[in-house]
Amino acid sequence: MANNGKIRKKDSARLTWDSKPRRAPNPKDIEFQTAEVVIPNPVRREELPLSFRDGIIGEAEIDKQKMNRLIWGDNLLAMQALLSQGYEGKINLIYIDPPFDSKADYSHKMTINNNPTLEKGGKGGFERGVEFTKEPSVIERLAYKDTWAGGTDSYLDMLYPRLQLMKRLLAEDGSIIVHLDYHIVHYVKILLDEIFGRGLEKDDIGYRNEIIYCYSGGGTPPTEYPRKHDNILWYSKGRKWIFNTQYRPYSEGTVQRGRTAVKGENAKLNPLGTPVNDWWTDIKKITSPTDPEKTYYDTQKSEDLLTRILQCHSSTSNLIADFFCGSGTTLAVAERLNCRWIGCELGKVGIQVARARLVEQQARPFLIENIGNYQREMIYLTGGRIYEMQNLILKLYGATPRDKMSGLGIRKAD
Repeated sequence: MANNGKIRKKDSARLTWDSKPRRAPNPKDIEFQTAEVVIPNPVRREELPLSFRDGIIGEAEIDKQKMNRLIWGDNLLAMQALLSQGYEGKINLIYIDPPFDSKADYSHKMTINNNPTLEKGGKGGFERGVEFTKEPSVIERLAYKDTWAGGTDSYLDMLYPRLQLMKRLLAEDGSIIVHLDYHIVHYVKILLDEIFGRGLEKDDIGYRNEIIYCYSGGGTPPTEYPRKHDNILWYSKGRKWIFNTQYRPYSEGTVQRGRTAVKGENAKLNPLGTPVNDWWTDIKKITSPTDPEKTYYDTQKSEDLLTRILQCHSSTSNLIADFFCGSGTTLAVAERLNCRWIGCELGKVGIQVARARLVEQQARPFLIENIGNYQREMIYLTGGRIYEMQNLILKLYGATPRDKMSGLGIRKAD
């Protein structure tokens, strides 16, 4: 296709929008502040990785790079900080489940249980009890406003630089799994093609598969097909990647026959089952409030789903990251599979729920960290838009600016 008289390179199609960031973000020397060293099981205290200053016993400090880390703050800053601390090319698998419904306020109300504890026989479930609704903080509202105020454009503004940082963090044989649905998947796939590669040939870098994750439940609209699937995109960073074939049980009819057709011939059944394809119908979606795994976190994904993804795309002791970790399902599964992990979440409720799950799971010691001063962080994120922040705060509290007073002086609205 011609462009100002020039011939475009083959396969150079790109997604463009007016506010598309022109430069990729760089590492930043941002300090992580340790809020808590969590030791769920005192017996495992000895597993704390320590480094000794000048080899002198008694002058030990925690080696953060060997710790599992739960980071409270904006994932853009968290990833920039991780890059500056030597994590470039160190993460084996990134799974993200970013907000993908442009009509839903994911930072708004989240109903959770105020007494988290594992139920007997449950996997990360929460005891039934009194529920409450958590209103978002000013910071969470600002983040939501930045993500959705401009519709799809501002959503892509948010996601594009983060995907660029994720590529830098991935190991050469690493993979990224992006969980979306019909609202935004078509736009995001083009971004991923641009950043990671289209994978047009068998051994090309980039795109590997789209997994259709099917589920049931909910209503049936009278004028259109029911929407009963999510889209899960898998991209590799390099030309080699980890892939461990997963299996599921044969259908009842196949088991009764005792044989299956393979390439037109009868073959004996594989005791492991049949290889999983890219159409997943055998993993439930958490929808029922009585589900033993339910944490009352609205966007929670099932542990069975994350177990399949992690077992397929990583190995024991690999480093797993989830930069939209929500209630911590990825972290809980990584812990159970004896993988190392990093989780990042902006919402305080998500951090609290994830912490509770890991404590009840008797996880290895881990860190809860934040990114410097949280309010300085948000001023930085908003580009110094202090007056925009001021107007939002005044609106939240039903107040108006006071006359003849600078700064954030306010008076009660009439």
